[in-house]
Amino acid sequence: METGPATEPHTSRDEVLRGAIERARRSPFYAQHLDGHSLETRADLSSLPFTRKQHLTEQSPFGMLAVPAAKAWHYHESSGTTGEPISTWSGLSELKRMASRVHGMVPELDRETILLNRFPLFAPVSFVFEEALRQAGACHIAAGNLSWDVPFTRALEFIRRLKVTAISSLPLEPVLLRELARDQGLDLATDLGSVELIFCGGAVLPPALRRAIEHDWEARVVEIYGSNETMLMGVGCTEGRLHLCGELLEFEILHPETFEPVGPGERGIVTITSLVQEVMPLVRYVTGDLVRRETEPCPCGRADETVEVLGRFEETVEIDGASAMQYEILDAAYEFADTLGTRVFFVLIRPHELRLLVELDDPSRTVSAEKERELARRIGLPVTVETLGPNEVLDRSAMFRTPSIYKPNVITDWRKPGRKPITIMEALLEWPSFDGRTLFHLGKRQIKNALRRRRLSREDAARS
Repeated sequence: METGPATEPHTSRDEVLRGAIERARRSPFYAQHLDGHSLETRADLSSLPFTRKQHLTEQSPFGMLAVPAAKAWHYHESSGTTGEPISTWSGLSELKRMASRVHGMVPELDRETILLNRFPLFAPVSFVFEEALRQAGACHIAAGNLSWDVPFTRALEFIRRLKVTAISSLPLEPVLLRELARDQGLDLATDLGSVELIFCGGAVLPPALRRAIEHDWEARVVEIYGSNETMLMGVGCTEGRLHLCGELLEFEILHPETFEPVGPGERGIVTITSLVQEVMPLVRYVTGDLVRRETEPCPCGRADETVEVLGRFEETVEIDGASAMQYEILDAAYEFADTLGTRVFFVLIRPHELRLLVELDDPSRTVSAEKERELARRIGLPVTVETLGPNEVLDRSAMFRTPSIYKPNVITDWRKPGRKPITIMEALLEWPSFDGRTLFHLGKRQIKNALRRRRLSREDAARS
């Protein structure tokens, strides 16, 4: 394995940090941002200024780069749906170190592994998995869930036909694949029982959701923690605890208001300083992620600190003076849904309450007022539960409505049986067609959703 400043033998943590800060100064941003600041020992880190997400936005695309752009290995940028996109650059050597961490903590990868990677190819984490599989000598299937070429139906077929043993995806993906499998009459244990390992990352993983996935798929769930700009920050161990990657990053867990270090068992904002990144190093970058520091050593024997990731601090839900993290809301909702025999629900955060829309096979089943009150007590916010029928929360037919993709072409042979396109786009895309009965149900569902949305909006307006 390649070695670098953070992995040289006998290198002290102070030396590692000094080298990391000097590499960061090679970028235009840190040359100015760190001007007049120095670090001799780890204790000096707190004297350096913070880096905020706004800095990354303002400096995109080249301001954070510490090497020429052509020397970077991978480029990614955020969607920009909530503002200007953020550019992220990464190098191959640092990605290899991250992949080594995943490979080293997941013994199943050294078995006969076939991994279905549902993370989009554009996202850096996809390449971490690809490299981890390469190091393990295992099989990698690049099948990102944003690719029209690999819709949910084809992903499910890959699992069944290729005997996939591992999946990497957002935490909700295994739930969606389960619902699609049930809709197609497939049994997870018999038809899809080859899956032994499921990596979940990119969103919070509440304990109740982890338990549901492990129960449904009879597979071990491994939590992956990171972001596009920081890359890999944590990996789950065989005991189900999330270990921070201390050899890759220097972590500070800071109080969200005072930004002073918090103690074990307390909640704080994750702030990181890159130790191995040479392409786009970060110094005291405030991620905005809220975590709870664990108090006990992990039974797996690793010395790395373990935390519980609670989600974005800015996404704390406040209603009438009370507050809860989305992590806590989802954990309670998944556990509540499990008591009703379902995995499918949707939470509406409204001005004066949470509305939990739960999909049941029999929507006439009522939820007792006491169960509803108990759910509200657990979350700490007012909750109203509304039961809906099949496909009213998760429209399973949407999983079949992805178009088929063909090679771009400007010529077609009408003499052959089958499709007869007359435009380039018709040759490229084939949208699914539905019979009258299906179209009627789709239209009916859309009308019901529109009426429900209007009713809830009127209720909110009346209470404002």
